[in-house]
Amino acid sequence: MLILLICLSNAVDLRFKLPARQIRCFGDRLQEKEMIQGFVEGESADYSLKITDTGVNKQLYYTYHELTQKFTQLFNETTQIQICIHNLAHYQMNIQFLYEQGIQAELASIEDLKEIEKQVKQYNNTLQHLKSAQLDLLQLQTNRNEKMNVISSKIIIFSIITIMLMIVVTIISTIKAAKIMKLKKSY
Repeated sequence: MLILLICLSNAVDLRFKLPARQIRCFGDRLQEKEMIQGFVEGESADYSLKITDTGVNKQLYYTYHELTQKFTQLFNETTQIQICIHNLAHYQMNIQFLYEQGIQAELASIEDLKEIEKQVKQYNNTLQHLKSAQLDLLQLQTNRNEKMNVISSKIIIFSIITIMLMIVVTIISTIKAAKIMKLKKSY
């Protein structure tokens, strides 16, 4: 009865009690290029959600130990799916299950993708500005280092010249003082 209900409508919102350690599964037949989305929410996080493509016997989605578990899946070809909710707890749990399929789900997804695309463009622009600013800072740092090297070289050369001049002045002063002392002694 539930499978028929899902196939006849675009959205299903169920609330049910899932006994301890029990599994409840729902099935649906999907057309080519059809999307499903929905969520499962329990009283606690002690449950798992598994979505299987029964047409190719492939597990598409599995998650557990989250209070709210959201899912979205696009199918490129006609197939059948099975959605299973497994109560992992040792007690009965109230479960809410919302399931949407078809165009409504696809339109919501396209709008979400447009918003995400807009945000990605903003992030890329911000990243480009940051890269540009980083290159500018690197260039400024390089120029500053070059100027500091030139200034350091000039200071070292000036210091060497000053020390040499002081040595020359000291030697000349010592020689003159020695000559003056010799002249005073000779008188």
